[in-house]
Amino acid sequence: MQFFDQTEFGKRLKEVRLLRGLTREQLAEAIHISQEYLCKIEQGRRCCSVYLVVAISCQLHVSTDYLLLGKESEPQDKLEKIRKIADELFITINTY
Repeated sequence: MQFFDQTEFGKRLKEVRLLRGLTREQLAEAIHISQEYLCKIEQGRRCCSVYLVVAISCQLHVSTDYLLLGKESEPQDKLEKIRKIADELFITINTY
């Protein structure tokens, strides 16, 4: 059984935010919190409510399971990764 790890949650949150190309300021504004609070969450120094986890999940298009426990339970996450790789390959091919 996996348990919630606040530090790992913060790391996953930051990783997904960066993969989505969002600054801390952009995400904080989108979910209506301060950049300082988001920074503390990403560093594992603060926890957040269930409502905020859901808001983050929706904004970043990632499952709450992944954010909270590191589990990729939704096929949508895998499909999104495949699309991202395909997009990068398309850009690379078109630059040559």
